[in-house]
Amino acid sequence: MRKHAFVTTVVGVAFLAGCASAPNAPEISQSVPPPRTDVTRSQAWRDAEAVAKLDKARFTVIGAGESMRPVYGENTVLVLQKVPYESLRAGMKVAYRNRRGVVVLHQLVAEDAQGWRAVGLNNPAEDRERVTRSNLLGVVYAAFANADVE
Repeated sequence: MRKHAFVTTVVGVAFLAGCASAPNAPEISQSVPPPRTDVTRSQAWRDAEAVAKLDKARFTVIGAGESMRPVYGENTVLVLQKVPYESLRAGMKVAYRNRRGVVVLHQLVAEDAQGWRAVGLNNPAEDRERVTRSNLLGVVYAAFANADVE
């Protein structure tokens, strides 16, 4: 069963995430809810923006979808950090732009000759596409739960 993709919103532009086709990806039960707090989404966004402004290589996004549950639920506010491709390691949560122009936020599994394999934590299979030097956008630097997280 394919899970919904994790979506990020950058300055009002929505990006869908996730492709699932390869076997052996971890599956996490959706019965575990993502973290929530009593902070509003607006306050979480302001806090994330304050963190992002500390480094010009950071930017803020809002997530949606189910592929990264239970770590990140819909409406989680994330700060992404641009990093060199050579610094990537298995387990990092990364954002990349797939061939269709869609931004995907998933976890790195392992590197092979074509690039890094990635998977949504709640997806049954790895993404078809690889994270490469040319499509990497950044890694998750910080996450801000809020009252709107689903």
